Amino acid sequence: MIVRKAVRMAQQMGKPILGVVENMSYLYVPEIDKKIELFGKSRGEEMVRAAHAPLLGQLPIDPELARLCDEGDIERYDSEVLNSFVETFLRAMSAIK
Repeated sequence: MIVRKAVRMAQQMGKPILGVVENMSYLYVPEIDKKIELFGKSRGEEMVRAAHAPLLGQLPIDPELARLCDEGDIERYDSEVLNSFVETFLRAMSAIK
């Protein structure tokens, strides 16, 4: 509901929606090589249709990110998922220009 309201507000203001990012989409458990959707089934595709914008990424809950934030060392965060998201985002932005 909140995302739909934000989409409507952006549209009413004439602001483009560049893409959809689903934050805290899942938790990856490496010991069992499984993604667990803690907050239920992904609704990223539903939001893509509502926003008429591409799905730029689905970011997981990452305990390492939380630890680095708590320690004040967020700039040390590095992950394959984040790097892939940044590449996708930059490609999407360069296509707009």
